Amino acid sequence: MEETRNNVQRKIAENKRAARRRRAIRNRIIFGAVVFAVLVLISFLIYKIFFAPTDEGETKEPIFSTEAPETTKGAEATTSAPSGTDTKPPVIEGVTDREITVGDTISYKQGVTVTDDTDPSPRLDVDASQVDLNTPGSYTVTYTATDASGNQTKKTATVTVKEQETQTQPASQSGTEDDDPATAEERSYMKYLAKSYLRQMGVTDDMSLEKKALKIWHWVNWELDYTATSDKSSWVRGAIQAFDTHKGDCFNYFAAAKALLQEAGIPEVDVVKSDTSHSMHFWCLVDVGNGWYHFDPTPREGDGDYFFLVTDEQLDAYSEAHENSHIFDHNAYPARATEIVTDMNDQPPHNEVNP
Repeated sequence: MEETRNNVQRKIAENKRAARRRRAIRNRIIFGAVVFAVLVLISFLIYKIFFAPTDEGETKEPIFSTEAPETTKGAEATTSAPSGTDTKPPVIEGVTDREITVGDTISYKQGVTVTDDTDPSPRLDVDASQVDLNTPGSYTVTYTATDASGNQTKKTATVTVKEQETQTQPASQSGTEDDDPATAEERSYMKYLAKSYLRQMGVTDDMSLEKKALKIWHWVNWELDYTATSDKSSWVRGAIQAFDTHKGDCFNYFAAAKALLQEAGIPEVDVVKSDTSHSMHFWCLVDVGNGWYHFDPTPREGDGDYFFLVTDEQLDAYSEAHENSHIFDHNAYPARATEIVTDMNDQPPHNEVNP
């Protein structure tokens, strides 16, 4: 009796499973039929809207044509695609005039961006065929941005090539561009960054050399974060590292200051710590019109570290009290001014210098 009941229950269970399988198969068939019907309907609508013959028997042109329209020869500023397609030209930003020295190189697309409202990757072409980097003069560079619909925007910039400047610093100075292993392209990029940051900090040509130097000292001292190590084989690369990452050790602080001082037209001489048994250190001498003074933007802990236009007397006293932090060969550099103009314990607030 018990066995018969079990057999009946198993039979009922098998029938239920079979019924579920049949329902699943039926549902899949219905779903497939619905999807097929929808696809047929969509295909018909696409054909009817975009490709069906007109009343005159002509076939319609696809609305989303990828063929770029012809542009008018000699057109400047912007050109647009035919009506009914994308007509908004791309936008070019970052095109600026450049000044370089004979023999330098330029990365023309450095800092230039192109955006478009429909094309995620508009093309940027640069025509620098008029530029002669080995001959002083002013040359025009043309930037042309083109999107996928053929819309164009053009901008021009002037590249001024200047004669090599006469070296006015002592021949014994280390770290000049001539004996630095950096490439010409790296030097050009460093100068571009230095000019950009000078503009950012508000340095203008009509400022006094002292005010320019003050802004540079505070920018380097405040904007860079101190890290432990750097590649000291090239001051040009050290400056680029400081500008690109806003980090570095004393060599990067020195290199960034040197690059900014040179671009601002402030006479500068490199100074290297003479006793490196404890640590290495680098800083500058600057002349803002009243003689050579020490200029060291590397931050230190504690008071009395405002190394902006300080004398040997001030620097030597600090160095002696801080494990020979700034010991140097006094006879290896041009004679320094002796009049004290800076209180090393009275650094002004940053926002008073770079508002």
